[in-house]
Amino acid sequence: MSSSTPPEEVKQSPLFEAISKNETEKALELLKTKEQAKERDASGMSVLASAAYRGNLTLVEKAIELGCDVNEKTEDTLYTPLMFAALSGAQDVCRLLMDSGARMYCVNSIGKTASELAAFVSHHECVAIINNHISIELVEEFLRPKVNGEYVGEEVYPDELLHFIHSLCGSHEVHPVKIIFRFSKYPDSLKYKKKILYVIDRVFERQLRCKESNEIMSLKLWLILFFMRETSKYVESNKDKTPEEASLHYAKIISQWQEGDEIRRGLDVLLRNAVASFPYKHSLLHDTLEKALRKTPIGQRPSAYEYIIQSLFGQRIVAVCQFCSVCGHPGAKKRCPTCKLAYCSQECQKFDWPIHKKVCASLKGNQEISAEDNMSLDDLQAQISQIDA
Repeated sequence: MSSSTPPEEVKQSPLFEAISKNETEKALELLKTKEQAKERDASGMSVLASAAYRGNLTLVEKAIELGCDVNEKTEDTLYTPLMFAALSGAQDVCRLLMDSGARMYCVNSIGKTASELAAFVSHHECVAIINNHISIELVEEFLRPKVNGEYVGEEVYPDELLHFIHSLCGSHEVHPVKIIFRFSKYPDSLKYKKKILYVIDRVFERQLRCKESNEIMSLKLWLILFFMRETSKYVESNKDKTPEEASLHYAKIISQWQEGDEIRRGLDVLLRNAVASFPYKHSLLHDTLEKALRKTPIGQRPSAYEYIIQSLFGQRIVAVCQFCSVCGHPGAKKRCPTCKLAYCSQECQKFDWPIHKKVCASLKGNQEISAEDNMSLDDLQAQISQIDA
């Protein structure tokens, strides 16, 4: 009688064992180099795909940082990291992967997209996030138009430009100074100005000219487009400065304080002008926002930015979250010890100091923090995500 030997159990590497057990700290110790990020498990699954399937946002961030391809497919089933995240119901991971360039229309070996897989296992929040996201494919459609799969433009645009425009369209931060900072840090902002503005404009128009129009997304994109246009105009009119110098100078101009004002008047005016110039006047969201803005004089609180954030993301965020007084970034932790003006970083504090020091004493008492606990960044991101739901 012959005896059969049971097959040997496939042993996982220490890294994949840590990922499978969601032992984040242990996995991070084993995931420090690009070579380690290229490791595969016995089935051929990548580090990024495995972390996405486990819904481990920290490990997914680390894998992307180390250069893992967010669109890499498994060899046999053709699953992408986004598909694994959708199947696991990991909303934050889906959002991060898409913000990093994951393609929503990729299909697996049976022709299913990430959204369809999420719907099949009843992860409807992931379906909403994926379906309402500004995809990199949509940006590429306008940046690199194709006919029968062939690019038809005369100029070949670099991937860096594609990712820059995608990061602008996909961001939920619409503060003018934040947009200017982004403009200043991309070295080819002025070189590709026309194309950048054209693509954002096309993506904006798409939001209201489809079967299910998205007023919130359209207003968000309009604000980004408006501030990019204004920044470009200023930079082009100041050719004696480099684009970076000119854009940051423009940021300082709109960030000035006037004695007696509760907020930055130039910034308030710019934001109001952006809302007033929104081209689709029939929009209920726009009409409501315009009426709210008329209630408060320029230079007083609530500021135009607070009204806009409330319109886009809801009242609770404005009530409990501290925004950076320079760039509007949520969850600002730093404070001026004298006037309590909020900042998100040393970069913003340093940028603002020449302006701030002139009015610090007069601002004292106007910037007191609400007694209600501040919203954490995790809570804030969770609430912001609802605009996509």
